Amino acid sequence: MTQVSVHSWCNGQIKSREEGAPSVASISFHLGTGVFDGIMAYWNRDHYYLHRAEEHLSRFRRGAACMGLVFDWSVDDLLAGILDLLKHEPSGTQYIRPIAFRGGPELWVTGSEGRPVDVTIFTVRTEEHRDLDQPIRCELSPIERISSRSIPRQIKVSGAYVNSFFARKTAEKSGFDDGLMFDREGHLTEASAANVFLIVGERLITPRLKADVFPGITRLVFLELASRCGIETQEAELERSDLAGIDGAFVCSTLMEIRAVSALGECLVPTLESPVYKSLVSAFRSLTHQS
Repeated sequence: MTQVSVHSWCNGQIKSREEGAPSVASISFHLGTGVFDGIMAYWNRDHYYLHRAEEHLSRFRRGAACMGLVFDWSVDDLLAGILDLLKHEPSGTQYIRPIAFRGGPELWVTGSEGRPVDVTIFTVRTEEHRDLDQPIRCELSPIERISSRSIPRQIKVSGAYVNSFFARKTAEKSGFDDGLMFDREGHLTEASAANVFLIVGERLITPRLKADVFPGITRLVFLELASRCGIETQEAELERSDLAGIDGAFVCSTLMEIRAVSALGECLVPTLESPVYKSLVSAFRSLTHQS
């Protein structure tokens, strides 16, 4: 059960959570035109460590602007709002969700520009390393990764995540935990809502960034950590045949952090035995649990 915060930061003020919600007749609600992001606030004994907060909030503002959701709150304003919000909730590791939308009643597809843009931030309490040490099984999904020629895929537009929903639900119906999606050309893109890395020997390989691959901040973090650990990395166009005979795989995102993959389809993958994987888990947790 999701433990959502009692309070929210809404347009510069701390309010009860639902006061920051849109109208039932909001265009953002009906068409999925809101833009969101996600940030982890790790509770480290007696203080919070906000992981890459400025980068997430900058991406949030850029993404909102791409959808015409321009607002005046700066990154510093949003960060101050998050810190204020956290003071109103019980201490503990939290997932922070900022979202921008047009909350007023307006259903015309191109008639909502006159409505003000709303920004709400709420949090979700998470259990540290909640099952994060348990590997997941991934289906090679029959759901195609939606093209950036259809919906912008470099930003977190709410409606685009219907694609993620169907990939995850399809995988679960087949007895898997998640699905790895491929694009129209047959290239590996990502899991339903996480970037993917393959381990081949002592090398780390991940899909090359392009319009249909989301430029995850956590993805970048693992490329940086691999460099510090002396692990060779490669970004490449990967096909289904490249998944055969690998030594490991993992997915990563803000909320999932890093999750080992134990099976790709019917093929078992010994990720938990990989020194590369163990090094990256250790490096990531040292980073997020810093003083």
